[in-house]
Amino acid sequence: MTELVVTVDKPRPDFRVFVDLIYGPGRNVDTEGDAINVWNRDWRELYIRDRERDTPSVEIYAAPEQPLKFAVISDDAELAELVALYLYLSCGAVIERNGHAFSAEEILRLKKKYTDALARAANSIWHQSGIDNPFPNLAVGPS
Repeated sequence: MTELVVTVDKPRPDFRVFVDLIYGPGRNVDTEGDAINVWNRDWRELYIRDRERDTPSVEIYAAPEQPLKFAVISDDAELAELVALYLYLSCGAVIERNGHAFSAEEILRLKKKYTDALARAANSIWHQSGIDNPFPNLAVGPS
């Protein structure tokens, strides 16, 4: 089991961006969490598991005693690394392993390693979601 910790200092992205990050758009996944609305940016728990293949899940959750510290846990070390990296890049201040902050060189190495996945997340339609448009993927035609 791999656990990384990300200290966040901004609202989280729409949780659906993580599906695009990990698998790409349109993947059939099981998600659970505490987002009141799907577009919510202040969720504190997220679980994602692929329904199409029998692969490890990933969990993200805020520590009860330190609500700005989010643990990222998976049986797949690369999956935990990718999700923690994206959480850090999108809303984090620090990313740690075993209490040691990642160096700028380590973050750069990970960004290069996960270039394609990070590009999928950057292009995710879910960045456009919000209270006025919770499902930006639904085409709205002329009435």
